[in-house]
Formats: sequence, C-alpha cells, structure tokens
Amino acid sequence: MNAIEFLKWWRDNKRLPGCARLTSNAELRRWLQKGSVSINGLRLGPGDEVGFPVHRLVFFEGARSQTTMIWDA
Repeated sequence: MNAIEFLKWWRDNKRLPGCARLTSNAELRRWLQKGSVSINGLRLGPGDEVGFPVHRLVFFEGARSQTTMIWDA
C-alpha cells in the first residue's frame, strides 16, 4: 500500500486528527508532498510504499498543531 492509499484508509476508517470535516484526497496528497506527514519516522511521498507494521503516524511535526498517533497494529 502506498502512502496516499494509507492516508485515505486512515481518513475513512480511523478519522484524521483535528479535522471536523472530511479531508480531500488532494489535501492528503499535498500534505505528503510538503512533508507534513511522517509514517514510522519517514517522510514519504504519495506514491512511496508504507512499511508495515505502522507504529507511529505524525501530522505536522514541529508545528503547534502537531498530532502524533502511536498504536500497535
């Protein structure tokens, strides 16, 4: 599964943090392109493969709105 597919799955099944509205596919793609998302400590592009299992998902690292999710999958 690539990074954009993973974020779409997360959005549809787990709900993205701090988002009252549904985040668009284009916005998810922009987040990945800008490096605003890190998966297991790596900043992946939209087409990069996600290494499973995912244990750490960080949105907007270093920003005041930073959200970190840690789970066992």
